Amino acid sequence: MKKIKSCFLSLVLFFSCFSIVEISPEQSYAAPSFQMPFPCGQTWKGETRKDHNPKLSIDLSRKNGYGDTVVASASGKVKKIGNLGNRSYGKYVYIDHGNGWETRYAHLSNISVKKGQTIEAGQKIGNVGTSGNSSAPHLHFEEKHNGVIKPVYFNSKKVYYFGKRNYKSANKCSSQKK
Repeated sequence: MKKIKSCFLSLVLFFSCFSIVEISPEQSYAAPSFQMPFPCGQTWKGETRKDHNPKLSIDLSRKNGYGDTVVASASGKVKKIGNLGNRSYGKYVYIDHGNGWETRYAHLSNISVKKGQTIEAGQKIGNVGTSGNSSAPHLHFEEKHNGVIKPVYFNSKKVYYFGKRNYKSANKCSSQKK
């Protein structure tokens, strides 16, 4: 009887290793809790497209959005800033959040940070623009892990793929309620 119990427990333990648990990218890669790259309370239309490059990035826009403040979606260090003129991303900022995580902000009208600067979530990094290969004012936003584009999450919720949705920023809202 003792041998049967032992075998049964071994089988249960073996099969428990194969249980299926859904884990978000944040949990599996220890990502920061990324927020929308806009100040608290603002609503922006997010658009994702199958033909977008890269595919899992999101474009965020709203009526009269040109020049609106863009903020860091999580704390980190400015990894790279650049200006590709009328090509590709135009004016852009890359932020390193540690553990292989990086965010990218493109088509800015201006950049408010310097390479190597440490920044906090919600801190201004630039303004919405239409620089680079852009036909209208918007922010192109990406989340990457170890150089690989990942689905975008705002406030631990995955954005809608593929189409358009409105999103309301909760970036630094709790600190503003004091």
